[in-house]
Amino acid sequence: MKFKRMAFPLMLLFLALVLSACGNMTATQGFPGVVVFDETLYLSEGLHVYAVNTVSGQEVRLGDAPLRFPKESDNNINLFAPVARTASGQLIFPNSHPSEHSLYSVSTETGAIGWEFEKSKGTWVAGALVVGDDIYAPGGDGILYALDGNGNVRWEVELSPAALWSSPVSDGELLFQATMDGNLYALALSNGRQAWQLSLDAPVVSPPVLDGEGNLYVGTLSGNIYAIDSVNGKVAWQQKLEGSIWGAPALTDDRIYVGTLYSQEGRFYALQKANGATIWQRSESGSIIASPLAFEDQVIYVTEAGRVQALTRDGSPRWQADLKGKLLSAPAAAGDLVIVAPLLGDYLLVAFDVNGAQRWTFKP
Repeated sequence: MKFKRMAFPLMLLFLALVLSACGNMTATQGFPGVVVFDETLYLSEGLHVYAVNTVSGQEVRLGDAPLRFPKESDNNINLFAPVARTASGQLIFPNSHPSEHSLYSVSTETGAIGWEFEKSKGTWVAGALVVGDDIYAPGGDGILYALDGNGNVRWEVELSPAALWSSPVSDGELLFQATMDGNLYALALSNGRQAWQLSLDAPVVSPPVLDGEGNLYVGTLSGNIYAIDSVNGKVAWQQKLEGSIWGAPALTDDRIYVGTLYSQEGRFYALQKANGATIWQRSESGSIIASPLAFEDQVIYVTEAGRVQALTRDGSPRWQADLKGKLLSAPAAAGDLVIVAPLLGDYLLVAFDVNGAQRWTFKP
């Protein structure tokens, strides 16, 4: 229990150290949020959410101006949580400024704010989940808010006294939300009614991952990774790894890939999906905070030291790139590209093809 009580201030300290060279950036600014919809990448990078064409690496434009929110920098707006997009074309993302607690709906066509939801009383950390036009937003006050497409509350459930750091996932009927208390909840998508609750060994800062067979995979800050039946919440297996797990695991048909922060170093694991047994592991000089990106023939991960590393299925190096800055956000796939977002680097985005050739860079 002591670990759970200490985890939140320790993580804030870690974030403060990571971001200490960012000038007026604060610990609550977190890691850049990167998400791809079709051929548009949305980058939440502190001062703005940028919309970038994944083919050209250029900002999406509305007439003579870029599609950027806000259009001008605002000291009361702090953006880093990944953007979600509704079926009707709204972009949903929170303001993570410590004194401003808005969740925004912004038009993809005009860049204008459609509505703001301001009920949460704590600092937003995680991005929202969108199912159709319904929005499921994990609040900075420990409350999970279910909103309709107009920003009206459908239901809300208090899950934790601390901020919810991870986004929820859903199978279309149930919604699964992890908490800083080390709990995993399954709630009915329609009304928020609890289906089951599972107490894990330590706080969870990344979302669980759901496979096609109805199994959830989630890692904790103590380094345990769990396989859980999403129907009843029963643990199928658990495996202890070296270090703490910050990023969500990546899945293939038969494998789980996950990285850890081990002291100031990193460990990267390939595990058997059936039972969690280690297939191979690899050590890195930089910690591995972000989720990896898995393909059938290779897996790609990034390190805090600025390395992009691609490995074959047997764990052999395939290609690597060393960039200036820290890589703390998960790499994103866009067609035949792999896109990373360095923090404190020369560029906000760098795109590689799947063979490691650099294709473009982005800096506004």
